[in-house]
Amino acid sequence: KHEFSDTIKAILWAGLFAILIRTFLIEPFHIPSDSMIPNLFVGDHLFVSKTSYGYSRQSFPFSLPLVKNRIFETMPKAGDVIVFKKIKGHPDNYIKRLIGLPGDKIQMKNGILHINGTALKREFIEKFYIINLPYSLRKSDSLTINTVTGQVLTVIDTKKLYLNGRQLKDSQYTIVYKNTKNFQGEAIELNKYKQTLPNGKSFEILEISDNEIADNTKEYIVPEDHFFMMGDNRDMSEDSRFLNEVGYIHTQK
Repeated sequence: KHEFSDTIKAILWAGLFAILIRTFLIEPFHIPSDSMIPNLFVGDHLFVSKTSYGYSRQSFPFSLPLVKNRIFETMPKAGDVIVFKKIKGHPDNYIKRLIGLPGDKIQMKNGILHINGTALKREFIEKFYIINLPYSLRKSDSLTINTVTGQVLTVIDTKKLYLNGRQLKDSQYTIVYKNTKNFQGEAIELNKYKQTLPNGKSFEILEISDNEIADNTKEYIVPEDHFFMMGDNRDMSEDSRFLNEVGYIHTQK
C-alpha cells in the first residue's frame, strides 16, 4: 500500500510540475501547416517561451480566465514569430510573424509589402519547391512519380531529389505528405526572398507570384491594442490580411 501510495504521489507531483512549466515557462508546439515555410516546416516540433510577453488568460490551460488583462507585459517587436489564438474564440493555435504594431498602416501592392507607405526591401535568393506527395509514400526510400501537373519527381535513398531530371539542393525544397484521396502529387514552384523590415529585422519569405489572392489589398490600419500578423509563405497563409478569418490579433487576450 505504501509503494502504491508513493507511486500515485510521484505521478501527481510530476503532473503538477509539468503543468506549472507548461503554464509559466515553455510549451511544446507542433507546426501544423505550411504557412511559415521556409523558416518553419510542417511537422516541426519546438518549444514556445511563455515568459516573453507576459501572461494572459490564453497562457493558462483551457484559457482559464484567471487574469483580466495581460500581466508582466513586454511588447513584442516587428519580425517576432508568435503563437496566438484568433479573437473569435477559435480553439486552434496559430503561428505567424508580427508585421504591424498598433497604428501601423499595412498594405500589399503587387506582392510587395508596404508599411506606413514605404515599400519594403525584398531580395531574390533562389527558386524553392514545396513537394506534396501522397501520404502512402511517406516510408518510401526511393520513388519516381508523375505529378498532376506533368512533372517527374524522383527521390533516391531519401537524400537526393530530382525534379524533371534536375537535382535540387536541400535549401530548395521541402516534402509535405498529403493524406488526400486519389492525390497524385505535385511540385509547387515559389520564389524565395530575403525580406527586411523597417527596424532592420530580416528573414526569408516565399511567393508563388506577385498576383495571388492577397498580393493586392486595401490599406489596413492596425487598431490600438492589436497586432497585424503574416505568414512567411505569403501566398499560402491565412493571416491578418483576411479580416473575416483571422483579422487583427488583440494584445491583451
